[in-house]
Amino acid sequence: MEYFFLAIIITILLVGVFLIFRFSSKKQLKKDKKSYYEKEVRKVSNLPSPTERIMRYDMIMHHILKDYGYSGTVGDQLKAKPRMIHNLDAIWNLHKLRNKLAHSMDTISEGLLERKAQEFEKEVLRLLK
Repeated sequence: MEYFFLAIIITILLVGVFLIFRFSSKKQLKKDKKSYYEKEVRKVSNLPSPTERIMRYDMIMHHILKDYGYSGTVGDQLKAKPRMIHNLDAIWNLHKLRNKLAHSMDTISEGLLERKAQEFEKEVLRLLK
């Protein structure tokens, strides 16, 4: 009878360890998805308007995070603290800038927008690595 309970406990532990490793591993995008998003980033990088590039990079990031399994709005996705994002604060700030551009009449210098568009491009490409 003791061996029976010991066997059950060992089985439960092994299943627990398996589940931890199975669901804690970093999810990867398939090669064809990565290639698709890299092409999309290249298309966006050729747009003349940094404002438009920021808006599009945010949309690409949203779709990438969806493919990683994060649902909801970009804000919801970022609140889940995706592990593949190296600098969550930077991404949050870029997303907030995107929201400001979409919903506010404030003017932002072209130089700053250009720098932020380049930063957004780098962060989106990091998600694909």
